[in-house]
Amino acid sequence: MQIITVLAQAMDAVRRKFLRGEQLMLIDIFNSTMLNPGVLGRHIVVQVEDSFALYPGTYEEKWPVDKKTMRDKVAALTASESALLEMWAVGFWALNGENAIEDYVAGSLNILTRMEEMLDLLKNASVKLEATKTAFKSASIAEARKLVEDAAEGLQELI
Repeated sequence: MQIITVLAQAMDAVRRKFLRGEQLMLIDIFNSTMLNPGVLGRHIVVQVEDSFALYPGTYEEKWPVDKKTMRDKVAALTASESALLEMWAVGFWALNGENAIEDYVAGSLNILTRMEEMLDLLKNASVKLEATKTAFKSASIAEARKLVEDAAEGLQELI
């Protein structure tokens, strides 16, 4: 098992501690948040508290969540769980696709599945480049093919 797989599984395990509406709230409140390694894991309690304080009743109605339950859940997280959950919530905004939020909350769209999609695209491109071996300027095509193969190999090692 490689590092991206472990990271994706760890983020998934933490997000599953929260109900669907609570997960949607976290994604919502982490929109436009820039994570910084120096404070990773320290945003979530403040973000949740601020969201409830600045927009009274909004999140309870929009997602629907229970304010006390949500506060208690984020307060009970360990530092590593908080960091993983912050990365998970912010990670949604780096991914896109049709029905992305539903797929993300269901766990079928995540950093691992996106990297696997990229790996498949690179492998398909490499196969197509291989079919052009005899084409004009084969040295350029061979160089491009090698770059695609190297990128696919690098992604595979991460997954």
